[in-house]
Amino acid sequence: MTSGTVQSLTPAAGADTPAAGQVRRARAVVVTRTVAYVFTVVMLAFGLLPIVTAVTEGRSWWVVTVGAGGFAVVATAFIRLVTHAMRHPWSNRRRDDALLVTGIVLLLPVLVDRNWQVIGFLALAAVAVTFRPRYGLLLAVGVLVLITVERIMLDTPGVVFLTVQDVLTGAALAGIIVLVAFIEELFAARAEVARLAVDAERVRFARDLHDTLGHNLSAIALKSELALRLLDRDSARARSELNDVYGIARDSLRDVRTVVKGYRRDSLQRELEGVQSVLVAAGVRCEVATPVEALPAPVEEVLAWAVREAATNLLRHSSASRCHISMHRSADEVRLDVANDGAASPAPTDDIGGSGLTGLAERLAPLGGTLTAGHRAGGEFVLTVLVPC
Repeated sequence: MTSGTVQSLTPAAGADTPAAGQVRRARAVVVTRTVAYVFTVVMLAFGLLPIVTAVTEGRSWWVVTVGAGGFAVVATAFIRLVTHAMRHPWSNRRRDDALLVTGIVLLLPVLVDRNWQVIGFLALAAVAVTFRPRYGLLLAVGVLVLITVERIMLDTPGVVFLTVQDVLTGAALAGIIVLVAFIEELFAARAEVARLAVDAERVRFARDLHDTLGHNLSAIALKSELALRLLDRDSARARSELNDVYGIARDSLRDVRTVVKGYRRDSLQRELEGVQSVLVAAGVRCEVATPVEALPAPVEEVLAWAVREAATNLLRHSSASRCHISMHRSADEVRLDVANDGAASPAPTDDIGGSGLTGLAERLAPLGGTLTAGHRAGGEFVLTVLVPC
């Protein structure tokens, strides 16, 4: 047993594993939500000031009790509203709580004690995070106007200062609540993007594997069958066919490895030569035009895939005796035509989901290419690919 360097399977220090990323995102959401709750509780603490003032000034038990009870209702409704808004801001689902908070905030200074005007910002924040942004902003402005008019009517000192305080505090409170919702949506979007990337890679892998192995396995089967028939009659040619089978098998192994790594690049010239060899071995007279030179790598690759797919379909679904592959280049596009005289009518269909002609169309789409397939007069079946270049 030969010795060698053993590579550790443990992730390197600092590696960002999926589990570590999920834990970090969950921690970030918990931290921001906790900060939002703490900030909300601190803001609600302003409601204790009128209660403390009423007790220290010796106000009647009615003022203290009604004020404390009203504030308890406001605090409960506001926390319930905040909990919902952190996940679904501007959903209109907690409008009853928002209206309850706004109503009590407006009534407490008039019915109980004008000191309760210090919690006016709660009404602004409540309507701002509950209703749709356009209507929430209008309602917040309307509530601010009502609170300001109420303060003027109650002859409250420092109306301008209290108004500015309500705007700044209400905006900060609403902002941090909505920020938590945005952070959760951002992490959810990132998780969805990661899931879609995995799905896209699965589709790519399945499509590449189908298109690569489908053609090569068909070629191996045909050449093996031909070699068996020639084994007793022409051993030299049988050996040649078996050498071709060996070469195709090695190419298939290499192609599978490159498909897994995701950087498979096809040579159009090599693909044309391989297709011609396989079709001739299958008894199909194949005429191949000289490939267009100086094509961009993506265009050459997709044309190679098209040639491979056309040959695979011909071998699987037709009894053709003749095939003609031609290419033409105009000022702004390349045209590939693959015609054969043995396709069944109607044309065979491919499985949906990233295989056959569907997979080829998916490869053409990013380049702006088009794919058409159908019968001509005289019974020929023609696959045509147009790719801008």
